[in-house]
Amino acid sequence: MQKSKIALLSLAGCATIAAFSACKNTSNDNETKTADTTVKTTTAAPVKHNSVADDSLFVKDESGLDYKWVTHGTGTKMAVLGDVLEFRIIFKVGDSVLANSDRQNDGKPVSQKLEAPKIKGDLIQGLAKMKAGDSAVFRMLVDTMAARTHQPLAPWTKSGDYVVWEVKVESIKTKAEMLADIAKANKPQNDIDDKKIQDYFKAHNIKGAKKTAEGIYYTISKSGTGAHPTDGQQATVNYTGQNLKGEKFDSNVDPTFHHVGPFDFVIGQGVIEGWSLAVPLMNKGMKATFYIPSSLAYGAQAKDAKIGANEVLIFDIELVGFK
Repeated sequence: MQKSKIALLSLAGCATIAAFSACKNTSNDNETKTADTTVKTTTAAPVKHNSVADDSLFVKDESGLDYKWVTHGTGTKMAVLGDVLEFRIIFKVGDSVLANSDRQNDGKPVSQKLEAPKIKGDLIQGLAKMKAGDSAVFRMLVDTMAARTHQPLAPWTKSGDYVVWEVKVESIKTKAEMLADIAKANKPQNDIDDKKIQDYFKAHNIKGAKKTAEGIYYTISKSGTGAHPTDGQQATVNYTGQNLKGEKFDSNVDPTFHHVGPFDFVIGQGVIEGWSLAVPLMNKGMKATFYIPSSLAYGAQAKDAKIGANEVLIFDIELVGFK
């Protein structure tokens, strides 16, 4: 189940996929979600700033990413894959400002889980150099990014322009710390969701469900064998999702939804948090039903007619394999 989000690595730049034209052609009414924040895009004319192309303070690392430090903070921990960073960011191409998280997120920092780099020398590799309180500027020539992503230059860029990310990190949290914060912030709703799930079990005579520390319930219909997948691994699953009313909203085994076939995803990336917690409980061949509280799904934001605000979701999942 894919989550709706605009990873700031994407806001921050459409960066890791070099979707320059997508960044340039935003809509005033377009609004997309992160797991923790709403970021509104705008069609306002780009703001001109001085070029950084000739700044002698930049150094280049082994990946080809140029960077310079603005300030060093008091943090002692650098982020590792799976950690969640809260940061402020300005994204530019050439001299044009295309995104400013302070303006687009009501002056609040944005949250982003540190995932595996999409291309050599992208923003993720820059974030991995930072500690809480650090400010830095990272850049890459648009020509280099286009070559590494196998994308042509957008017509509004020119050879020699830089993709630039100006970043200030406010905090770095482990996945466990992030989940604890989610649980604390959502405790009232989590209590409501837990009662909904318990009532569902009674109404459907479901017994023996296990509960995780994060509040996910699950029952196993078929045992699997072998090891369990972990964050960063690619899992292949079959699934069907429904709400507590029994209304199906998605499936890759039901032809009604027109995408029959195994679904591949990287654990911890691009899916709701509940999936990234649920699938690592499985091993190959296992089939289970997971009952995911709304705070680990789509939260207070209604997604569609079948996934309303604060909706508990039920998923039947089969782990076909992982690597």
